Amino acid sequence: MPTNTSISIKEGTLGIAACAFNGCTSLTSVTIPNSVTSIGWYAFSRCSGLTSVTIPNSVTSIEEYAFSGCSGLTSAVIGTGVTSIGSNAFPKDNLKKTIWLTNTPPSGYNNAAGTVNYVSNDQFSTLSNTVKYQFLSSYFDVDGIRYVPVSPSERTCDAIDCKYDESSKNMKIASTVAYKGVTMNVKKINPYLAYGNKYIETLTLDTEDMLASYAFANCTNLKSVMYGDKITGLGDHVFSGCSSLASFKTDENIPQDNVLYISKGITSIEDYAFSGCSTINNVIMADSDTELKLGSNSTVSYSYYSSSTGSPLFADCPLDYVYIGRNIDYNSGAKYGYSPFYRNTTLREIKITDKETEISENEFYGCTNLQSVTIGDGVTTIGNWAFSGCSSLKFFAFGSQVSEIGQEAFSDCSAVTEIISKAKTAPTCGTQALDDINKWECKLYVPDGGMSTYEAADQWKDFFFKEEGEGTEGQGSGDQSKGKCETPTISVAGQKLTFTSKTSGVMFHYSITHADAKTDVSNGEVKLTNAYVVTVYATKEGYKDSDVAKKEIQVGSSIKGDLTGDGKVDVADHVKLSEIILKQ
Repeated sequence: MPTNTSISIKEGTLGIAACAFNGCTSLTSVTIPNSVTSIGWYAFSRCSGLTSVTIPNSVTSIEEYAFSGCSGLTSAVIGTGVTSIGSNAFPKDNLKKTIWLTNTPPSGYNNAAGTVNYVSNDQFSTLSNTVKYQFLSSYFDVDGIRYVPVSPSERTCDAIDCKYDESSKNMKIASTVAYKGVTMNVKKINPYLAYGNKYIETLTLDTEDMLASYAFANCTNLKSVMYGDKITGLGDHVFSGCSSLASFKTDENIPQDNVLYISKGITSIEDYAFSGCSTINNVIMADSDTELKLGSNSTVSYSYYSSSTGSPLFADCPLDYVYIGRNIDYNSGAKYGYSPFYRNTTLREIKITDKETEISENEFYGCTNLQSVTIGDGVTTIGNWAFSGCSSLKFFAFGSQVSEIGQEAFSDCSAVTEIISKAKTAPTCGTQALDDINKWECKLYVPDGGMSTYEAADQWKDFFFKEEGEGTEGQGSGDQSKGKCETPTISVAGQKLTFTSKTSGVMFHYSITHADAKTDVSNGEVKLTNAYVVTVYATKEGYKDSDVAKKEIQVGSSIKGDLTGDGKVDVADHVKLSEIILKQ
């Protein structure tokens, strides 16, 4: 059988014989007509390329081992007419979701049990994980997604499954969906919705609530996800195994490549959500007053004598830049991997805003490539070993509220050359908190009027080079391009100004002044010109403001001040200038 084969069984066929497609490993999809009444034993056994199957309502029996050994089979729809299912008919370890359209459980129905089972009533009592939908038999397909009505009167539905074929390449689940002229509001994305779908490359989501567990796990060709502001959380394993995932954003204007952008509406990211996502380099947690709860990649059970640790949430992401714009919370014990960033050996730069209140114990322990850290005014405590082992750290700045730095917080940080403190009173240092920082090589900047407290404080007094001032704010700490907007360029064509920046999605702030603009004149005369000075800078959430760009432009004819081109300077030219400015 050729690679990636799809088969449509001929209409009118009454039964699929035993072993009919046994061992057809290249079979990727099969369409069974509504004339078939039985599926023989071993009929599709060892069809490892088969990912989903829909059993039509005409089928009454599925015999032993019919789909055994189908290691890729993820989704099964069991029609209303099925009355018996033979032993080992489906691969129990692989089948993730089963949609039971029949109201009466067939004999042997446990032989087709999925990890999650969608049923219409309580009769499927021995299935371990059921989700009940009263109107399950009214499920419908739109653009490769299977939906089930929740409340026909309220026009609501949930997404429960998808098609495993080319129609899924650019998958979109909108906030509303229309079927047979009826528009319904999509409320929820269910577990395992597209689990293992190798066809998906782009995903657009605009639904409400949390993205459920395993919804898009093992979609190995999924490259980008665009999501809306109604999503409140990411369930466990939701994108685990998505090894090609490089973009998780709310809009295209977020400038970084290979970025995981956590919007302010998301309040939790559960365990394993991005495990195996080895293409993500940047994490931006958007500015928010709401705390963000973070999980881990694994937990371990260990005895008193064991040194085993769990795996951090971002362990599989070779991070470069992290922006934390809110307070984060996570289980910090060894069994949870200490912190989401623990021993992330590629992480280069961290920026933490005023919303965070504490740098927890071991939070950035062992981040051996970390070079630059900026911490806002909300943080009061830097925990024990928080930056221990960050052997490449050069620049460190912390805000005005830090009062305590824990034991060995900076042990093995021998490369630090600049520390900027905005705390007017020197923070209390735990045992050996700063001992490994080279006091000859590192310069300490403290707030104006605060030097006396540092001169008297344990460990701070040991720095040879201390100065009151703001320091360099990290400008010498390496590549800062991902933390600062690129300076805009200014161009003019005809009567239109254009601002551009290499940092996409920025807001431009500009002003236009004219040499003729004065508030008074002694001789009663104003010499008009046609020279205008434009200044502009760019801003974006999560980034430093750009430098200011300035440009003098000439507008109008060769006669100074003539903007209309009529060969003279009069009121019309001033009106024209106003139009030029307002159109921007």
